[in-house]
Amino acid sequence: MVRQAHHDRTMTSNQLRKEFLEFFRAKGHTVVSSDSLVPTGDPSLLFTGAGMNQFKEYFLGLKRDMRRAASCQKCFRTGDVEQVGQTPSHLTFFEMLGNFSFGDYFKKEAILWAWEFMTGRLGIAPDRLWATVYESDEEAVKVWKEAVKVPEGRIVRFGAKDNFWPSNAPTEGPNGPCGPCSELHYDYGRCMVGKVCPDPAKCRPGCPCGRFVEVWNLVFTQYDRQSDGSLKDLPAKNIDTGMGLERLTAVMQDKMSVFETDLFEPIIEAVVQLLRQEAPAVLKKDQRSFVCTIADHVRALSFLISDGVVPSNEGRGYVLRMLLRKAVRAGRVIGFSKPFLYKLVPAVAKGMEQAYPELIQRRESIAGVILSEEERFLQMLEEKMPLLEQEIRGTVQPEHDRRALHAEAAARFYDTHGLSYEEIAEACSREGVQSPSREDFEKALEVLQAQSKANSAFGAIFARDKLTELVARLQPTQFLGYGQELTAQAKTLCLVQEQRSVEEVRAPAPVEVMLERSPFYGESGGQVGDAGRLQGPEGKLEVLDTQWVGSVLVHRAKVLEGKIGVGETVTASVDGQRRRRTAQNHTATHLLHAALRKVLGDHVMQAGSLVAPDHLRLDFSHGKGLGAQQRESVESLVNEWISASLPVSVALMPLEQARKTGATALFGEKYGSEVRVVSIGEVSKELCGGTH
Repeated sequence: MVRQAHHDRTMTSNQLRKEFLEFFRAKGHTVVSSDSLVPTGDPSLLFTGAGMNQFKEYFLGLKRDMRRAASCQKCFRTGDVEQVGQTPSHLTFFEMLGNFSFGDYFKKEAILWAWEFMTGRLGIAPDRLWATVYESDEEAVKVWKEAVKVPEGRIVRFGAKDNFWPSNAPTEGPNGPCGPCSELHYDYGRCMVGKVCPDPAKCRPGCPCGRFVEVWNLVFTQYDRQSDGSLKDLPAKNIDTGMGLERLTAVMQDKMSVFETDLFEPIIEAVVQLLRQEAPAVLKKDQRSFVCTIADHVRALSFLISDGVVPSNEGRGYVLRMLLRKAVRAGRVIGFSKPFLYKLVPAVAKGMEQAYPELIQRRESIAGVILSEEERFLQMLEEKMPLLEQEIRGTVQPEHDRRALHAEAAARFYDTHGLSYEEIAEACSREGVQSPSREDFEKALEVLQAQSKANSAFGAIFARDKLTELVARLQPTQFLGYGQELTAQAKTLCLVQEQRSVEEVRAPAPVEVMLERSPFYGESGGQVGDAGRLQGPEGKLEVLDTQWVGSVLVHRAKVLEGKIGVGETVTASVDGQRRRRTAQNHTATHLLHAALRKVLGDHVMQAGSLVAPDHLRLDFSHGKGLGAQQRESVESLVNEWISASLPVSVALMPLEQARKTGATALFGEKYGSEVRVVSIGEVSKELCGGTH
């Protein structure tokens, strides 16, 4: 039984998720499901690292169908990976509770509701909460003092490094939306185990003794930083908040470490049980940091694989592979000599079942991917590490009177033998040899034309160009192309050349055209955008591609004859043959997906696709390649269904109703309250926005 702390209620993590979302639903927020860890439609990011990532288009004004939102978002970050297991709160995978305002409410409401939730809904004693503010944000200070009645002694002012988003943005950038923060810190009333407060009389948030923990960050996005460093007021001010579920759970269960909460206890217990079987002597030693590292990493691996990430030597797959190998190395330190991580997947799935039932459905597939990668890694260490150690022992640089491994040699081992920079650096350390810097290593890889880069840097969430700003002012485009309508009359709303809005464009010249309505399909869901032509009163254009920018269709075209102007009525005509071939290939991807699930099992999920007029590609999660017999079975099924000329039907229905009919929803795709369900005979039923 978790003992009660400085609040009226003791709550489980499942209860906290529910309480948070229901609280903000009652405040008029639309509760939005967690996005995939692979960001939907945002190539600037490797992983979803914050709750606000999926609302980027709302913050930029590209979508305006929602003013308030709340979510519990799955997040993954690797910036502090070396701290995981060493501190009580650092994690790679975590859940972020957040409430958001897109030009609706602002500071006062955000602060008052945060206080109401913490003290009213959760029953946390008010004297246990401290507020931090940006040093010059008098508006926020006034709300805390006068509206919330927090004593001035518990309001702490910090500079732009700690209480501005992005950190230090006023002086260092990046340009774009930014703003001050206000944080809520919880006072445990005691120092962290093993820590001593340097000055108990002046202890406050930020003290290294660990008495205070930040639980909620309220970001007031009110400025647009200019290239000259000035902060210009945004026309619409936004609210972006984030509260780590793991930290909040620790507070509500009176634990100073997230690893002692109900989110991690089942996983840690599973690790201990395995150790009892395989390395009982280790249990007499303090190996908790390694056990916590393993618990965090296997949780992250399970969610990443569930969302379609598979091990590889580039991008997301590389990050996944390195995280798994780090967990295996931690396991080897405490006594595991054989694959063990895959045995922990059931504990992860069971513990998260209420919020993420898909983990239970996919646990065998997830475990299979992990086992395969563990075996691959251990075999690689057995075969390749002696070769590396031999190379290292022969390394010497007489001119510097020291031993150091050349970057070129390290890159060659990566390129030829699959040994990562981390493994090479650790081997060098064991042999007393200096390893090359990562920068030199990556430069050497470029020379070898290596395909991988070992970084997981996040792109700027608010990276904008002029086109994005221009379309934000336009009304959403009405898409007409789901029926047989391939031609329509429409008025031109905007013309863009070289990121500038223009009134007319004369031949020959490229131009981006925005119409009030269009039969052209914009690239989405793996399906490429339509091509075709636009015919105006004085000009003819070839449409080369069509893309969605927010809720506006952008027709990327070339003026062939005459001219086109804003406000003209044009005839928009889709290339019907190209559309038809693309639609056929899209239907084929559904059949291929269904055949794979039938042959390999229901754990198989589409993890990406490309649907073009001349070819298709389907990525799927399975953990290993298809055998010859499996491949033949899949091909035979798809060809059989094609020969049967199965009827294709489309129905619109509420999302929950679609799920009850058994329609397959693809993780990583976002769906509205009403969805299109595409059925192919009795063999396939999927939620899909494409043409068929």
